[in-house]
Amino acid sequence: MKRLMIGWTTAPNDVDARHLAEGLTRARMAACIQVEGPVMSHYHWQGRDEVQPEFRLTIKFPEERGADIVEWLRQNHPYQVFQWVAMPLPVVTPEYLKWAEDVTQTAPRP
Repeated sequence: MKRLMIGWTTAPNDVDARHLAEGLTRARMAACIQVEGPVMSHYHWQGRDEVQPEFRLTIKFPEERGADIVEWLRQNHPYQVFQWVAMPLPVVTPEYLKWAEDVTQTAPRP
């Protein structure tokens, strides 16, 4: 049985977050993406401590689409260094897994 993964990235604003979500689902790399935010991110960047609002994307995808997602993000993400962390989901209903596989195997819309 194939594995379903869950991954997270962030975007600086809702417009960029929607662009990422729509692009990944339109390309049939991700089955479902939720956009949440704003959330406050605390991080260290270029010698400074930063606190910035961001929008979090939670992305569900079949394991075999993971490399495609990373490459797509490299080409389309607005950040120079973007967050991408992902892990397998230990429990997924068979119906949801089948749906996720089906929608990520369909040819993309023109």
